[in-house]
Amino acid sequence: MSINILVVDDSRTIRSHVRRTLENSGEGYQIVEKEDGIQALLWLSSCIQKELPDVIVLDRNMPNMTGDECIRILKQDELWQKIPVIFLTAQSDIHQLVLGLAELGADDYLPKPFDPDELCARVKVMIRIKQAEDKSRRLNQDLEQALVHQQQSFEELKTTKMKLAETEAAAKLTQVFEKFVPKEFLNRIAPEGLEKLQFGKADTEFISILFCDIRSFTSISEKMTPQELVDFLNDYLKRMNRPIIEHQGFVDKFIGDAIMALFSIPEDSKNVEALKSVQAAIGMLGNVELFNQDREKEKKDPLRIGIGIHSGPVIIGTVGSEERMESTVTGDSVNLAARLEGLTKFYRSQILISQSTYELIGTESSIEFRELDLVQVKGKEELVKIYEVCNGDPEPMREKKLNTLEIFYDGLETYRSKKWTQSISKFKECLKECPEDGAAEMFLERCKIFQKKPPPKDWAGQQVFEEK
Repeated sequence: MSINILVVDDSRTIRSHVRRTLENSGEGYQIVEKEDGIQALLWLSSCIQKELPDVIVLDRNMPNMTGDECIRILKQDELWQKIPVIFLTAQSDIHQLVLGLAELGADDYLPKPFDPDELCARVKVMIRIKQAEDKSRRLNQDLEQALVHQQQSFEELKTTKMKLAETEAAAKLTQVFEKFVPKEFLNRIAPEGLEKLQFGKADTEFISILFCDIRSFTSISEKMTPQELVDFLNDYLKRMNRPIIEHQGFVDKFIGDAIMALFSIPEDSKNVEALKSVQAAIGMLGNVELFNQDREKEKKDPLRIGIGIHSGPVIIGTVGSEERMESTVTGDSVNLAARLEGLTKFYRSQILISQSTYELIGTESSIEFRELDLVQVKGKEELVKIYEVCNGDPEPMREKKLNTLEIFYDGLETYRSKKWTQSISKFKECLKECPEDGAAEMFLERCKIFQKKPPPKDWAGQQVFEEK
């Protein structure tokens, strides 16, 4: 590869002398001559990068544009500033030049008249320095490219690890993350992997929602130390989670002693989801009875729980901020399920479901239902028919409720017709057969109240609940 040298001097004699000296050096230099700084800059502007000179020999004192002015322009250009410059200067200018070298940016100088051997030596040194600097720059560029490639490879590896379930790192990360966010949620909010978890992503979906809560939990917890409370909750929640998982549901949240579980089975229909949610609720009641047997041995009070279930559309997504986000399910359906759980206390029932869930399950299943009431809960204008699931009751109570089902429905019919005396008689008959029938007892009390203070004329049997 040839080495190009640009000689800039207003004296043709000096330019020729420099040319002959360098050509006779035997280094194979290619010489380009220019009369002044302006011509030199114009020529440089027309050159492609590989044609640029390796060294510039620049006269300091020239007309039109001095060497000082020319070098200032050279050092301001990203490509030109890397070219070594050797100043040619008169002997009288040497002291001033030496003082200004740092400011001007020249790499070397040679006084006139110059020694040919010294010129060749200084040019050769500048070329070596430039070649070394070029090599260093190439190495730095190669290193930067290698680093960029390494970073790209790292990012690709990270993405791959998150996508491939078979990699140990991804599997462990997913397993840990699933302890905090159900995998059913991850499949919706991060279908392409955790690294692509989308903040603010939301979808609408039809699911069955189950809420469960311990009755009188505050009074129970007040008798425990903090550690005893944590141990109790962990034991209880573990027992409650098993039936949910067994029936293809998943826990969305643990809120103290409360549980919010979801049933969404893509490969099945809505009625299967609804049925699974009720079956899970029955299983949870069974586990509570087993838990109470253990507590009885320890002379502890038995637990009672209430469960509310509704089936309907919800919004599933992520809320919060980029720094802290949370998966969530929200909407009227969620609120109604929570309200039904709260109503179990009022109706003295263990499992209450909405009309939507009841209709999805149908009467052909093994689930035994009992219609209870027409209610308007806080936050909703429309009336909701609610049903009691009898399967979760202890066997003697369940059988008695079913034996008195016609009587109970007669009581409901006369109640809604405002025939208080007849309704009272029917509910008393139910209680005679099944004294533990909390709903019959509640309606009996309500009828007696309405006997003394009748409901409004537009009343159609509904019960309005203003509290949550």
